[in-house]
Amino acid sequence: MERIKILLIEDNPGDARLITEMLAEDKNVSFDLEWKDTLSKGLERLVEGGIDVILLDLSLPDSRGFDTVVRTQNKAPLVPIVVMTGLDDQTLAITAVKRGAQDYLIKGQVDSNHLSRSIRYALARRIGDDRHITIKELSEFDGKKGKPAYIAFNRIVYDITNSRLWKDGVHGGKHFAGNDLTDSIKNAPHDEKVLIKSRIIGHLSSEKSFGHKLILKIEQLHLHPMIVHFPIANVINISILSLIYVLTGVISFEKASYYLLILGLFSSLFAGLSGMFSWKVTYEGRTTKLFMRKIIFTVIFTVIITLCVIWRTFDPEVLSMNGPNYIFLTLLFSLVPVVTILGHDGGKIVYV
Repeated sequence: MERIKILLIEDNPGDARLITEMLAEDKNVSFDLEWKDTLSKGLERLVEGGIDVILLDLSLPDSRGFDTVVRTQNKAPLVPIVVMTGLDDQTLAITAVKRGAQDYLIKGQVDSNHLSRSIRYALARRIGDDRHITIKELSEFDGKKGKPAYIAFNRIVYDITNSRLWKDGVHGGKHFAGNDLTDSIKNAPHDEKVLIKSRIIGHLSSEKSFGHKLILKIEQLHLHPMIVHFPIANVINISILSLIYVLTGVISFEKASYYLLILGLFSSLFAGLSGMFSWKVTYEGRTTKLFMRKIIFTVIFTVIITLCVIWRTFDPEVLSMNGPNYIFLTLLFSLVPVVTILGHDGGKIVYV
């Protein structure tokens, strides 16, 4: 039976007991669990070595948030981390994975099967990749003539090159590397747990159609990051020019502001469409809080700037020196914080 040494860093005794009980339910894998209730104790234990997987709470007495992940990873860079937290925040989940965690589990929403699978996959991914491999590409890794030996199971590609169960890409005389063995493994006396310490290379994917390849090529042009700067710059200039007109009465400033307002409307439509395109293609339409907030503020921005264009078009004197309409002016200036929020959220999506 496969044995996995787990270090649980968790300050809640109740949660630690529950995790211990859930791991004990898996009769096919032996989980050897050590529990530490502070990060400092956990880091001291990591120095001793021998740990296969770390279960890490993000809210500890001596460390909170992503700094906990960073400190743990610095101490044991080759040991996979599965983050466990009570915060039901998908944005936090994505960021934790980007910062080095292999997986993210929400306390109270995890059963024993989910926990066991997450630990086993984290172990397999510890030096793995997230490539998308086609059946044709997979067939090239058959273990012959010194080549690596890969197999696929449930659309996950594993490296079984160094497995003692495989010799020259063959197992039992009837299983051959370079193939999708999902059905074979499911019908065998054993199950996927025989792959528990095999490195995950990536995921099996279908051959991309011409249309899909074209969409990916378009996305690689990074249209949204380029286009989105136009409405941001226009809004700032609109506000400055409108304010100068109110203060000086020079009509050319008001006209320039109006033309930029129209340009801002059209550029915001293109920016919104390109943003939706990137959201669907690159981020697979994830409905996290950060993405949803960005969509909501995009709608708010579009509504406000459309109202401003219509209002100014039908009332050219709305910023008249005889008495500017302060409701219109407020709407106009409100565009600045809205685009600031959009720019900030966009930066978090890309860089966090």
